[in-house]
Amino acid sequence: MKTQFYFKKESCERCYTKEYFQDYMKENGLTEMEVIQAVPEKINGIFWCKYYQTCGDRSADVNGCGKDCMHYMPRNGKSGCYKYYTNILYTHGEKIILKH
Repeated sequence: MKTQFYFKKESCERCYTKEYFQDYMKENGLTEMEVIQAVPEKINGIFWCKYYQTCGDRSADVNGCGKDCMHYMPRNGKSGCYKYYTNILYTHGEKIILKH
């Protein structure tokens, strides 16, 4: 089962897991919270670096998020795609209520 992500509010650019928001509610004494579902979207030429938590443009950087990065580590432990690279970004979906 794939992990579902949520945005805290419409102005947020970063999304987090349900567990993140449950911890947030616990720390802030909340029993429920309105969040926005994060909808996965692939955009050609754009990637997300999980290490630096930032977007990149493959056309501006020939190697994208890869071997030239000082934190490069291949997913398979030998060679190939950078461990922290993903071409999936998230857009805002429907508002829902999460309960703690």
